[in-house]
Amino acid sequence: MKGQKIGLALAMVCLITVLGWNTYLETTIAASDDRKAEKEIQQEIQVEPLPLVGSFDNFKKLMAEAESNTRTIKMYSGRDTVAAESVLNGDDGGRAGSADQNSKQNYSGTNVQVWGVDEADTVKTDGEYIYKITDNQLIVAKAYPVEEMEVVSALQYDGEVYPLEMYVDEQYLTVILNQSYYHGREIYPSPVSSFQNSVKVLVYDLADRSNLKQVREIELDGNYLSSRKIGPILYLVNNKYIPLYRLQEQPEALTTPGYRDSLEGGEMKRIGYEEICYFPGSPQPNYLLIAGIDLENLSAKKMELKTYLGAGESIYSSLENLYVAVPEYKYDQDRPLPEPADTAVSDTPALSRMIAVMPAEVNTRVYKFNLQNSETKYLGMSSVPGNILNQFSMDEHNGYFRIATTLQKFSIRTGEAELTNNLYILDQNMNQAGKIESIAPGERIYSVRFMGDRGYMVTFKTVDPLFVLDLKDPNHPAILGELKIPGYSNYLHPYDENHIIGFGKEAVEVEEPHWSGEGTVKNAYYLGMKVALFDVSDVNNPKEKFKVEIGDRGTESELFSNHKALLFDKEKGILAFPVTVCDVDPAIVNKDDYLAQKDPRQAHGQPVFQGAFVYNLSALDGFTLKGMITHHPPGAVANLQHTGRYDYNRNISRILYIGDTLYTLSNGYLKAHDLNTLEEQGGIEILN
Repeated sequence: MKGQKIGLALAMVCLITVLGWNTYLETTIAASDDRKAEKEIQQEIQVEPLPLVGSFDNFKKLMAEAESNTRTIKMYSGRDTVAAESVLNGDDGGRAGSADQNSKQNYSGTNVQVWGVDEADTVKTDGEYIYKITDNQLIVAKAYPVEEMEVVSALQYDGEVYPLEMYVDEQYLTVILNQSYYHGREIYPSPVSSFQNSVKVLVYDLADRSNLKQVREIELDGNYLSSRKIGPILYLVNNKYIPLYRLQEQPEALTTPGYRDSLEGGEMKRIGYEEICYFPGSPQPNYLLIAGIDLENLSAKKMELKTYLGAGESIYSSLENLYVAVPEYKYDQDRPLPEPADTAVSDTPALSRMIAVMPAEVNTRVYKFNLQNSETKYLGMSSVPGNILNQFSMDEHNGYFRIATTLQKFSIRTGEAELTNNLYILDQNMNQAGKIESIAPGERIYSVRFMGDRGYMVTFKTVDPLFVLDLKDPNHPAILGELKIPGYSNYLHPYDENHIIGFGKEAVEVEEPHWSGEGTVKNAYYLGMKVALFDVSDVNNPKEKFKVEIGDRGTESELFSNHKALLFDKEKGILAFPVTVCDVDPAIVNKDDYLAQKDPRQAHGQPVFQGAFVYNLSALDGFTLKGMITHHPPGAVANLQHTGRYDYNRNISRILYIGDTLYTLSNGYLKAHDLNTLEEQGGIEILN
């Protein structure tokens, strides 16, 4: 409890520092009112308990139903891909941890989607030390002050255990790892020779960072989907695929998920069918496992674990609720499944009727769970047309859940696909309250961001329409304005209530002959990276106020697919991200490059720089390039095409700051620069 109070106090210091006292008071009052209203809403929700699987015989019946409904087997083992909601809702610009002013400097945290809901990453800092997952190692480096930079410890994991992500707080370093097993060598005995995975959670005490002491170990069956940390509580979501063919071949090999916990002696335990629930009407050949671990009571409180016959592909978490989304495949009913060759050999004939058929439509099913002190309570589910892009396609505000989808209808008879984009708002019972459908027909969603009573959506085919959505009345959402410009944004990040930053690519629209030989068609070809600041103060007429273009075709950034690669601090006016820049040299354009011969702008550039771009950003002056930082020696990237000499361990992946020092991290190196001048202050090698 003492640690939690200190953590809350530090969060208050951070929030006051970033927003200012008056804004802080407004934000705190609003957030308190929202949480109070949310708790009142949760108390009103009456949910029928989910049915239990109960027995192996019932499990077989449910799996037969799953196969007859879906026609295909899909293994859900994907990971969330991927800042707070808005300044008005408590956005701290990714500064997840401002420190005690008497002991540590202010420092940047992981760029997260929702303020107060931490996300795991490969790099973390506590304001003095930096923690980095590098290959199969966990590195702990003293980072502040700069003159004391050094690696203080490095944990090496064996080849069957691979660290994925981690969390850091005042007392513990919590590492999430993938454990791979081969039968005959693992704790999961089976007569069938196959490959299995589990997820490990290792918790280390940070009292002595030069000699990390492991204080808890948890292992959970399945594949890691994602996780969130709210205060001292870690919520972990796993998928475990069910190989249904074994129901016929070797049913004894189909065991329920297992787990082990060092707090309970470390022995392997199986979850019985009498403890596993299922979602009526939507059985999945997959287990969904949700674990809650109280890091403040490591030596006393057991892990809370819920298991469902179900699956997840993306998650979204508010402070109170967890939403798990999974695709729902629908098929053209005009093409019936063939009858099995022999229905007498199995009591589950649907299993022998599998064929590979392209779905006519993909929808999204969403499960809602309430989060309370490491426990999860199922609150309901719903299905909406279309498929989501990533976690930013989902959001919760004032008890309502918002979700943006792209619906692709495919007809087997005509061979044509039709795209539409939609926004749905669900109430606390997961019933539809409002919707906007058929947004930008023929295009698909490239990015979404929800900010309080507004939403922003970017769709793309040949130009980039930025839509401003009015979500104040959940029952009657509406499109307020639209901006059409070349290119697209893969990721949208709040700047303030009237500005939003877009990261993506520039594009050129080209008119070409139609493939049928009749008429022409407009196509778009991406060019270099584009970063834009959009002004949405006039919601009916959004504008691209400022933009910068980086490199030519071939320029890439991890930020396009991973929001955690961004460092943004509005108060400091700093914006930084990793980028690999490609430039086109007209003198050496490949003569076999068909696109380049039509338009030199479409030529593929050659790599000339890999590192980080650092900008000053303000709503008045726009983007000012502060500097470029690289871990490569001069000419190393540019010479790649000619010499093959290129050290991928020097590719910068994360940027953070502690006090007035900016740190960049690659697999093998840690460098420090003055935050104001970008003058290099030092660097160390971190790869053993």
